[in-house]
Amino acid sequence: MTGFFKRMARHMIRSQEEGLRTHKAVLRLLDRVRPVSNLLDVGCSRGAKAVIYAQSLGMPLNCVSGIEAQSCYAGEAANKFKVCTFDIEKEPFPFPDESFDLVICNQVLEHLKNIYRPLKEMDRVVKTGGWLIIGVPNLAGLYNRILLLFGRQPLSSAIDGPHVRSFAHSAFLGFLRQNPNFELAAVEAANLYPLPYPLIKLFEGRCAGLSAFTFYLFRKKTHNPDACGWKAGPAEDTCF
Repeated sequence: MTGFFKRMARHMIRSQEEGLRTHKAVLRLLDRVRPVSNLLDVGCSRGAKAVIYAQSLGMPLNCVSGIEAQSCYAGEAANKFKVCTFDIEKEPFPFPDESFDLVICNQVLEHLKNIYRPLKEMDRVVKTGGWLIIGVPNLAGLYNRILLLFGRQPLSSAIDGPHVRSFAHSAFLGFLRQNPNFELAAVEAANLYPLPYPLIKLFEGRCAGLSAFTFYLFRKKTHNPDACGWKAGPAEDTCF
């Protein structure tokens, strides 16, 4: 019986469309950034989404660069565009300052223990006047709040899952806005679980704080890496 209700719930929210809805949220942000001449996809996986980003921007693939830590994925992406493989938690990006009009980091930071180095590097390689898109799961999503209310583990930080960091929308947005080099341009969201379809589609973009995934578009105002506000607090006691 439990399995039946789970299948029914997945059918009502159309869980099989989760990836599509999150992808469309990024594309909505991309509608705001034209024109751009090149882009960097941080955590590009097999490269399929970066190809779609480039197509939506009217950009040839020789203007696309990717970073992917897992060599099995990087090999596939390298058949499409330039890819670098290294540990972004420990190593600097192999690009000069202000190299890219657009940097996208979607569904990556939650997999990292050290988010500060890659964020600082993204700041460094975005051109002044360029754009940065960051997407993360929202710990404060409605479905996570309901689970916590009943003493259950939030799905965005499952004990046996791959995520090692969690971000609540309002707190993470506040953290991102601490960097004086950037200004917020737009916020998007996707998958307002457990609302059934079509309500999930109707309300997700209007209720970012309750949605399962949130996406942030920033525009770079000035290039001053030393002023980057994306850094660990003074009470840091974890070795990266």
